[in-house]
Amino acid sequence: MTKNILFTQNVKRYQGEYIAVVKNRVVASGKSAKEAVQLAKKILSPQKKIEGIYYVPQKKDLLTALCVFHSFVQRLVSPSS
Repeated sequence: MTKNILFTQNVKRYQGEYIAVVKNRVVASGKSAKEAVQLAKKILSPQKKIEGIYYVPQKKDLLTALCVFHSFVQRLVSPSS
């Protein structure tokens, strides 16, 4: 199931990084998911839990994903015999 997240801040500056989110706010970021989690755990109090780890794609990643998706849909719509 996909969950839509409404961020209370602009995540554009985190392009190409993983972000740790608590209450729709970015609390930490890193080049890997593990790095983002480790940093968030250092920052957060033990009572607060990380609600999600997300990858913020770069513009070039979005274009690649769009091309792959378009190709996939084309094959569904016009399957070869």
